[in-house]
Amino acid sequence: MFLKGYLPYRLNLLAELTSENTQAIYRRRHDLTRPEWRVLVNLAEADSLTASELCERVPAHKTKVSRALASLEAKGWLTRRTDAADRRVAHASLTLKGKRAFNRIRPEMEQATEALLAPLTPEERQTLDEGLKVLERLFGQA
Repeated sequence: MFLKGYLPYRLNLLAELTSENTQAIYRRRHDLTRPEWRVLVNLAEADSLTASELCERVPAHKTKVSRALASLEAKGWLTRRTDAADRRVAHASLTLKGKRAFNRIRPEMEQATEALLAPLTPEERQTLDEGLKVLERLFGQA
């Protein structure tokens, strides 16, 4: 069958299944959409990011990132600062409240990931990690 060997389909399917595994945490427990969660995580790992940078990192269409930024800003979890050199650009960064929210959610997400990987042997985990590194290198994300 074509789909069983079609890399884009397989990667997308696995990404969706993986995200569904953690969706209950960020959506039901913390009332976040997938783009909001992804924006939050990316801002937690950077001092500040523009919407364009977030679109590349998340990845998501600019309208989804824009909505996520507006929602997180309304919660008081991030602030946006206009770029002095280009007033069309805004730099988003987490507030203390946003950092605390991320620090509350992160352990739950790590536990869910650990539960997902629990059936794997240490050798299978290493193989999985190495395979992911190969794919990241293939797509210039290493």
